[in-house]
Amino acid sequence: MQVTVENVSELGRRMTVTVEDANIEQAVQERLKSIRPTVKMAGFRPGKVPMNMVARTHGPSARRDVIDTLVQDSMREAFTQEGVNPAGPPHIDSMDEDGQNFVYTLKYEVFPEVAEVKLDDVTLEKTVAEVQEEDVDRMLETLREQRISWEPLKRAAKEEDGVTIDFVGTIDGEEFPGGKGQDVLVEIGNGNMLPEFEQQLIGKKAGQETEVTITFPEDYRAEHLQGKEAKFAVTVKSVAKKKLPKLDKEFAALCGVEEGVAALKKEVRANMERELATALKALNKRRAMDMLAENNELALPEAPVEREAQYLLEQAKNNLRNQGVNVDGIPFDIENFKGNAENRVKLSLLIGKIISDNEIRPDEDRVRQAIDNIAASYEDPEEVVNYYMNNQDKLSEIQMAVVEDMVVEWIFDRVKVEESTSTFSEVVNSATA
Repeated sequence: MQVTVENVSELGRRMTVTVEDANIEQAVQERLKSIRPTVKMAGFRPGKVPMNMVARTHGPSARRDVIDTLVQDSMREAFTQEGVNPAGPPHIDSMDEDGQNFVYTLKYEVFPEVAEVKLDDVTLEKTVAEVQEEDVDRMLETLREQRISWEPLKRAAKEEDGVTIDFVGTIDGEEFPGGKGQDVLVEIGNGNMLPEFEQQLIGKKAGQETEVTITFPEDYRAEHLQGKEAKFAVTVKSVAKKKLPKLDKEFAALCGVEEGVAALKKEVRANMERELATALKALNKRRAMDMLAENNELALPEAPVEREAQYLLEQAKNNLRNQGVNVDGIPFDIENFKGNAENRVKLSLLIGKIISDNEIRPDEDRVRQAIDNIAASYEDPEEVVNYYMNNQDKLSEIQMAVVEDMVVEWIFDRVKVEESTSTFSEVVNSATA
């Protein structure tokens, strides 16, 4: 077999493969003989159809099968011989039978050769933060807020009270969609309803009927209500004030910690420290990856970019579906995902170069620690650890994540680092965003 390769562009290649003594006709005849026992034709018993008739009906498909097998086998051999790793599926350009020889050409793209990863004169910000006592206190307050109860009142409603109401809204005397509610709890001042509506409940008592008049904002989310004046017939069913649970042993037990408040605080802090460590890692990794992509220019093959863009598009659809959105009528344009796709393909090549050049391998202790960190938030950590350790796909995901962490550390070790101190809330919110 003879193979020649020529460059047709920076990443485009044309390969010509000559398979000598291909014996295509002989292979076609052998294939027809192999299928003859299964060929059915009116007037003949199975296996007794004359070969000329078998050739007439099945010859073209047999030839296609023979040529396809010949091309696939020789292509694999040619790629191995030339040390080629195509960036996408090759495209057959031409095929020709030259006597006993079979010649075909194909086009394909290759990945760019990353000569070096450039980190020259780079200054990289690295955020550091610690969980402070006040952070733990705020988290405990949040836990209390999540478990509030409402204590009924005989007095009139005021700011921060909870008012339970029935209401019917009308515009120009006609009820409108979404303008009716029963047993709706309105917490005055928290903005769940329009402030104009909430403020008109101040001073009202349980059992009282009243009318609330509002004008919907011009940018209101429901277009058919924008700028419209509406009147609501409101029945106040109850007025209540928040009752926060005491931060005591009973509350700790309610949160699943039987040992008391001190143990609850310790568990809350441990959970926050894990969350902060994860958020810091994600934040600083994103900075390192953004810098790596910006600092290194690469020509990119089209096929993997197209695949990655398609993956991101499908991911966006799935995210919307998980939020209950019907995506069937949404006109997704794959071009909108090409920028992120290019960035991800570029980063995979650069990260691969760093891993290869520095022989970075997943550290077993770090892999186990990563799994332990995931398992710590579950009721039965040991069961989660066993699941990851005995599931090769999941274990490989953790190993790759550890390797990427090691790559990020490698980057920070080779650039000028400027630390910036932040807070728990700022870091967690930034990582979430």
